Amino acid sequence: MNDRGRAGSRESSSFGGLEIRLRRLFSPDTGRSLIIPLDHAITMGPSGGLERPRSIIEAAVLGNADAVMLRPGMVGCLSGVGAEKLGVILALTGRLATGVDHVLLNSVEYAASQAADAVCGEFKFGSSGDLENARIIAQLAERAHMMGIPVLVTVYSRPEALDRLGSDAYAHACRIAEEIGADVIKTSLPDDPAVIAQCVESTSVPIVVAGGPPDTSTDLEEFLRRAVNQGIGGAAIGRRAWAASKPVETIRGLAAAVHGEHAHV
Repeated sequence: MNDRGRAGSRESSSFGGLEIRLRRLFSPDTGRSLIIPLDHAITMGPSGGLERPRSIIEAAVLGNADAVMLRPGMVGCLSGVGAEKLGVILALTGRLATGVDHVLLNSVEYAASQAADAVCGEFKFGSSGDLENARIIAQLAERAHMMGIPVLVTVYSRPEALDRLGSDAYAHACRIAEEIGADVIKTSLPDDPAVIAQCVESTSVPIVVAGGPPDTSTDLEEFLRRAVNQGIGGAAIGRRAWAASKPVETIRGLAAAVHGEHAHV
């Protein structure tokens, strides 16, 4: 696979610290990652499986995921379920049940005190607050990189951006994320080889697809196989993993799709 699909492609004055922590998030065999996010409850409420965060983390371990994403206050749920095998990404921006734009909720310093392997901030390209959110994430990235902590930027292309730019909005959003400091980009992409190729070619850091294609009738595992063959660096699958009837089996299948013959058994 090409270098864009591998962890640690960003050059940095704190490259040693970034590299060490990124290795906790990506498989050394494939350079790809399956991340299980469970940071949704402050927006969705504790339902649909989120009532039991420790069970989600245990399913991630048993299903051979590479990392989990959660909020700093939930770090205690990592205890006693074998989570030392997982990379830990702490989401520092968020919103409640209204609006779309995020604010900074927790500091990089606090995330470091909780042994974060990476921190995450989110913005929506095309929203009314996208510039302010980009500023928040850029400053978060500056602080994190000075401490040798990698930054995962979650970015989604809003209908406003898609109406204005068409499918070019996806690559534009990814490039914004990289330019404000992303070491890893998490984004939702359609099941369109041309769009995926454009995003991969427009960036030099790994892209992980969020949730799979918007059309939930698409076979998610097959979509991921095609995406990683095009240079995508993995996936971040939340609800379609931990809300499944058999979360461990579902996560194991997703890990096999991401890592192919190098997946754990």
